[in-house]
Parts: sequence; structure tokens; C-alpha cells
Amino acid sequence: MIILFRRLFRLARLALHLLLGLFQAAILFSFYSLATRDRVISRWSGKLLKILGIRLAAGSLPEYTHGALLVANHISWLDVFVIHATRRVHFVSKHEVRDWPVVGWLAERAGTLFIQRAKKTDTARINAEMHALLRDGAWVAVFPEGTSTDGSRLLRFLPSLFQPAVDENLPVVPAALQYLTPQGAYTDAAAYADNVSFGTSLWRIAGEKEIVARITFGLPIRGDSRRELAETAWREIASALGFELTGNPPETPGGLPASAR
Repeated sequence: MIILFRRLFRLARLALHLLLGLFQAAILFSFYSLATRDRVISRWSGKLLKILGIRLAAGSLPEYTHGALLVANHISWLDVFVIHATRRVHFVSKHEVRDWPVVGWLAERAGTLFIQRAKKTDTARINAEMHALLRDGAWVAVFPEGTSTDGSRLLRFLPSLFQPAVDENLPVVPAALQYLTPQGAYTDAAAYADNVSFGTSLWRIAGEKEIVARITFGLPIRGDSRRELAETAWREIASALGFELTGNPPETPGGLPASAR
């Protein structure tokens, strides 16, 4: 009964929070400066996490006055809000997210770039949009695994979306995401993988007493090869997650790294 009440209370608050987000995005964004819009998006994301019982534990983030490419492992739909609560970025997301009720429209208004992964030619379009944002000093964030996992493994990083950082000679900032119990143990409670529906995932998260979302930022890296950047970023994130690095990143998207400590 307590868990049910917790879920219903949180989901009611979340609905009100989404209505506030819709109002801000539809009406107020037109009157905000870019800096104000960025602050609103970060605050709104942080409040969403609190409503759902997610405690944010964020490491120090490098500050730049110019653009950067942030790359992170992908576990949950919460990842977007965890990163936004820490630093305003423009996400590259799968095209299907645009069709999600309410959330897809809000993501578009927040500056998300939508890519059709089934169309290889769409990568060129996304890269061009990333170039424009990076040149303007914005941060762009990608999930280079190309899909989400339950957080117990790290898939190979696909290098194609690293190219804009190479072309613009801008840093890549690795970010390691983890969802933990309040005692610091691994939990898959926030995982959005293996054909779990969004509704099922939200219901499960809302029932948890507390989930700790930890994000650890690595040192910025640069390079003139997208493949080398992808491998270096993979190693930085794997190390931050506590995986034993016993060899090269897996050669296939479904490959596994060494077992977690």
C-alpha cells in the first residue's frame, strides 16, 4: 500500500510538472534569452528527478566558453534529465522519441536533434547540425552505444557521431552514468532496455524509495581520428564505471566488456 501511494503521489506531481513544462516551452520560451532558457531547462530537469525520488550525485564538470561534445553510456530515459540537470546540452536522440506523447514535443523544444538510425544518410544531416551548434559554442551530447543497456555492461562506441568534434577541433567530454541504491549498490531499477515499455519503466521508478543517479565526468580528450576518440572515450567511461579493462572495446555492438568489479 505504501509503494502504491508513493507511485500515485509521484505520478500526480509529475503530471503537474509536465504541464508546467508545456506552458514554459509553448509560451514563455519565446520571451526567454538563450541563457535563461538554458537555466530553465536545467532547473526543470532537476525538479523532475526530485519528483521521482532520484537523488543526483554529480562530479565536477569542465567549463568551456566554446563548444564541446559530451558522450555518455546509456541506461535510461532518465539519462537526459540527469545530464540536463548538470549541464544544458543539445541531445542527439533516436527519431522515435519525437513521436512520444508530450515528452517528444518537449524534447524538440529543448533543442534535441532527432536521427533516423535506419537511414545511414541521416548521419550526414545530423553531423551538419552538430557542426553548426558546436561552432556557436553549444554543447552537444550523444549516446555512442546506439542503444541502452541495464547498466551492468558497456557496449562498443560507434564512432560516426564523433566526427564533428574532430572537424571542429573541440574536446570530447566523457560522462559515466550509474544508477545506484542509497547504499551505493548497483540497481537496474532505472534501466530502460530489453523491450521494457516506457510505462512499465516509469511505474517501476516511481515505486522505488530512492535511486541515486551518479554522473562522473572524465578529463576532456581531443584527437584527429574519430575511431581513436571513440575508443579513448569508451575506456574513460569503462574505468569510471569500475569495469576491468582487460582488452580492446568489443568489436560488435552486442559485445560485452570485462565483468564489473
